[in-house]
Amino acid sequence: MSALELLLISGSIAGMATDILHRKISNKLCFGILLTCLLLAFFEQKLQLHVYQSLSVVAIGLVLFYFGILGAGDTKLFSAYALIIDTQYFSLTILIISFLGAITALVILAMQFISENKTNKGVPYGVPIVVASLFSIYLSKLN
Repeated sequence: MSALELLLISGSIAGMATDILHRKISNKLCFGILLTCLLLAFFEQKLQLHVYQSLSVVAIGLVLFYFGILGAGDTKLFSAYALIIDTQYFSLTILIISFLGAITALVILAMQFISENKTNKGVPYGVPIVVASLFSIYLSKLN
C-alpha cells in the first residue's frame, strides 16, 4: 500500500469521525482528500481523472444542499472521490451510498426513539460516502 493510499484512508477516517461527532466535514479536510485523489490519479496508472463526473456531483450536490437534503461538506467530499472513481462503478457507488445512508438514518432514528434526548442533529452522510467511495476506488484500481 502506497503512502498516498494511506493518506487517503487516514483523511477519510478523519472525515468520518468529524462528521459523526460534529456533523461537519471541514474544507481543509475535503481539500486534502481532493489533493490526494489528484496525486493518486497522477501516480497510479490504473486511475484516471473523471472531471465531468466530479462536476456533476458538485452541481447536483448544490441543488440538494439548497433544499437541505445534503450538506455542503458531503458534496465536496464526494466530488473529490468522484474524480478517481471509474465511470463503470459510479452508479454502484451512488447506490451503495444511498443504501448505507438509509441504514444510517434508520439507526439514528431508532436511537432517538429509544433515547430521552430527542434533538435531531441530522445524518452523518460522510460515513456512507467514505465507505462507498473507497470501495469503488479500490475496484477502479483493480480494473
